[in-house]
Amino acid sequence: MRQVAEIIVKFRSFLLVAFVLTGIVCIFTASKVKVINELTDYLSEDTETRQGLDIMDDQFVTFGSAKVMIQNIGFEQARELADQIEQIKGVSSVSFYDEKDKDEEEITDKEALADVYNNVSALFLITFETDEDDEEAQKAIANVREALTDYDTYFYTTVDKDDAKNLKEDMKYILVILVIIIILVLFFTSTTYMEIPIFMMVFGMAALLNAGTNFVFGSISFISNAVGTVLQLALAIDYAIIMFHRFMEEHQTKEAEEALICALEKAIPEISSSSLTTVAGMVALMFMQYGIGPDLGRVLTKAIIFSMLSVFCFMPGLIMNFKEQIDNSMHKSFVPTINHWGNLVVGTRRVTVPVFFVVMVGAIFLSSQCTYNFDKNSVESKKMDEYLTAKREISKNFEMNNTMAVLVPPGDYASEAAILSRLEELDRVESTMGLANVTVDDNEMYVLTDRLSPREFSDVADIDMDTCRLLYRFYAWKEEKYGAFLNGIDEFNVPLIDMIDFIYGEEENETFDFDADLSQDIKDMHKAVSDARQQLEGELYDRLIFTVSGPVEGPDTFKLVDQVRDIAYEYYNDVFVVGDSTSDYDLSKSFLKDNMIISIMTAAFVLIILFFTFDNVALPIVLVMTIQSAIWINFSIPYIEHKDMFFLSYLVVCAIQMGATIDYAIVITSRYVELRQTIADKRLCIRDTLNQSLATIITSGAILTVAAWAVGNMTSNCVIASLGATLSKGTIISIVLIMLILPQLLYMFDGLFQKSYWRNKRTFASDK
Repeated sequence: MRQVAEIIVKFRSFLLVAFVLTGIVCIFTASKVKVINELTDYLSEDTETRQGLDIMDDQFVTFGSAKVMIQNIGFEQARELADQIEQIKGVSSVSFYDEKDKDEEEITDKEALADVYNNVSALFLITFETDEDDEEAQKAIANVREALTDYDTYFYTTVDKDDAKNLKEDMKYILVILVIIIILVLFFTSTTYMEIPIFMMVFGMAALLNAGTNFVFGSISFISNAVGTVLQLALAIDYAIIMFHRFMEEHQTKEAEEALICALEKAIPEISSSSLTTVAGMVALMFMQYGIGPDLGRVLTKAIIFSMLSVFCFMPGLIMNFKEQIDNSMHKSFVPTINHWGNLVVGTRRVTVPVFFVVMVGAIFLSSQCTYNFDKNSVESKKMDEYLTAKREISKNFEMNNTMAVLVPPGDYASEAAILSRLEELDRVESTMGLANVTVDDNEMYVLTDRLSPREFSDVADIDMDTCRLLYRFYAWKEEKYGAFLNGIDEFNVPLIDMIDFIYGEEENETFDFDADLSQDIKDMHKAVSDARQQLEGELYDRLIFTVSGPVEGPDTFKLVDQVRDIAYEYYNDVFVVGDSTSDYDLSKSFLKDNMIISIMTAAFVLIILFFTFDNVALPIVLVMTIQSAIWINFSIPYIEHKDMFFLSYLVVCAIQMGATIDYAIVITSRYVELRQTIADKRLCIRDTLNQSLATIITSGAILTVAAWAVGNMTSNCVIASLGATLSKGTIISIVLIMLILPQLLYMFDGLFQKSYWRNKRTFASDK
């Protein structure tokens, strides 16, 4: 390490320039990183939902839609407003109550009315003419918003929902607050004012290098993109603190260059060892089935590596360039001594340790009873965005339906009709739609896939019988149905959907010359058929859409998904059931495995690292038990509060809380072991340990806590907010146990620790 340190210090100017040039490049490459905003994209490739979503993206068009609730509006006014909105360019239809007895002018279906008009509030279902990403749909929703400016409205739509933009704005404010907090904390724990700008330059360089190199992964999730920098600063800040404080200790008796070499010599193995436990938690995330885990694990592991490299190779150049300013800005430390706390910790051990073990056992049980949700739209954050606010408010007056789809091989309309009919019989299925049940006439006698005779087609299309016979004869001739062409055209039945396509195509080819009214009717019919086909008919699959009332997830909903799947498999061998409920179902099935993987692997990795760090069998077990207890307590809180825990928060925070806060336990334990070799009085040793460890734990712990709190309270993205809020509570709990329970365990099991060294035996002072 001495040789490595000498090389780094010798070439510090070259390394400084290299980092600056690389940072400049990363400024440009950071904007090239592709960010994935959909959690479903990270489902395993072999899940039914992921395969079904890929098929739907490739083969179907899903027209943009919006649910709009207008409060404090009369029924007749709402009806007139619905008609006005339907005239806006780009709007295909506005679904609202339109059944009325024309003679008595009274509403005839009270139940149907309650679905769209309740508590002086009207609910419009607006469908656009293009998919939600199309420019026409974007303009249309903007015009709808403008038309409703004077009304009290809630828009529940993804057409103009820009999560990436909103999240980017949120993170700007969060980073500003985090920088301010870091400066304040560093000012409090510093010994020279110049260390604060040095730290900020090191942090900034590490964050820039990590963000700029994310392109090597091809794409990253919006979670990694948003919280990567925040977590990097919070997780790796103690590396710079350790390095600089080592330098200041050495600089008391040595010149700056020699002090820097000695500091690097000692800090490199210390920081590398400390970082391994954090990396262990990140590596455990990479073994998750759900792709968010590997994505976040890769990004944060790389972040920790760049943080170390910045401290080892970039920071020395800064220290030497600003050595005079460092010397000239020295000041007295503001960190107080906590002798009274140390005495209190030792004095209360006989009470708090038994209570701790009782709480630990209770936390194990309570955390195991915690219930989880898997639907991101069911997670509420402190700062609610328009989308989730609208969902919450609309659900107070109207039942929110969940849309799902069944993908089946195309062409067998009889089987599709049978499946749709069977689905309508299920309790929670509110409506169904497929080519086999889309009606085309006012009396709802015929659907698109019905085979109609010329007489029936004449009634549907309002075309005179002679013209219909001529059209049918021409169709029979073109399709080489010569028997029907010559003899039985009145008994010749053609699928309605095919006949409309045929007539429209021939008119476009100028085979027929219809009058203007009939030509417009044909275009309108073809437009309706074309829209239906784009939504419901693909090259390799047909899509059957149905809406379900009640919760999006849960045992009853997942049972319904299985029922739908079983019905479809009675008619086809190749079936995909797709929707938010199926996505949640897939996640719930992988959750148990991911949970076990993360819990076991994180603890195992950390234990192995600590075994070699301390050369001790008992110490690592006590450290891991302390942090694991903090994790159990953290995840008991939702159960006590009768709240569901978002599954992703649980998985990610389990790994980060163990990997990050175990460093604080290592600081306490290392300092205690070091002092016990010279201090015989265990009470005095505990007191000095807490005094000497306070600055490091306050600095790193406070920044991680505040960073996580800011993410949890200042972003409207519910997924990231849930992660932040959970991590903030977990960090506080870990710090409390580390500053209270861990020292007591070290004191009480001191003799066991002495006997547990398995390679390099150490003798504590009391035994000398």
